[in-house]
Amino acid sequence: MTTTETRLDADTAAFVEEARKVADKAFDVFRKTGTVAANGTVNFVERVPGTEIAVALNDPGPWADDPSVSPVVATFDGEVLSGNGSAGFVTGYASVFRQHPEITSVVHIHTPWLGGWAQTHRTLPIRYAASQRLTLSREIPPHIDRSRSAGDFILERLEHDPDLVAIFEANGGVNVIGRSGLLDLAKFVVLLEEGAQFQAIAESLGGSVEFDPSNLAVQWGRSGLADEARRRGLI
Repeated sequence: MTTTETRLDADTAAFVEEARKVADKAFDVFRKTGTVAANGTVNFVERVPGTEIAVALNDPGPWADDPSVSPVVATFDGEVLSGNGSAGFVTGYASVFRQHPEITSVVHIHTPWLGGWAQTHRTLPIRYAASQRLTLSREIPPHIDRSRSAGDFILERLEHDPDLVAIFEANGGVNVIGRSGLLDLAKFVVLLEEGAQFQAIAESLGGSVEFDPSNLAVQWGRSGLADEARRRGLI
């Protein structure tokens, strides 16, 4: 379903405009840092707080005459409220947003190094300090059976890992989950991509090595996660 009609209240419209500005900045940073692949595949979905509405913000890509973002606002049931485009990305993650109110955002992105790992169908352990300190999750699993939606696979993995930050799209890119808004999610994507690059380089040197427990304690101590990690017996 597509629409050009706008049916948003003032608060929602203001939220969408701020999300658009953040997405524009994120896409620019992704391009400048080489975080996104040449074709520019980046699709953010940001939940409008307190509603069953989300805004989809897609990078127009390198071939677009107009590089600015054109938000599509839709309900979790697929009704487009504003913008000219499909509600597909919103409905694709609707079940995740409904069952996990702590999740604010999801991004589907094709990056050179995370995309490279996605080709392997391997689970990637998170062993880069800069990204590990921000999450208690320890790995990125591959979504191989594509007869199941990404949303359903994320829900399944969240049952085993409530701190799950990402899943690989086998033979494609990665879906990264945010719990503190679009900007923090975008920053985390850059760190995950750095870690995937460093761990890929380490493969040629014998492979990356698991953190020493003292290092995990230091990393989680820097982000305020150490007490929860100790409560769970992770350190």
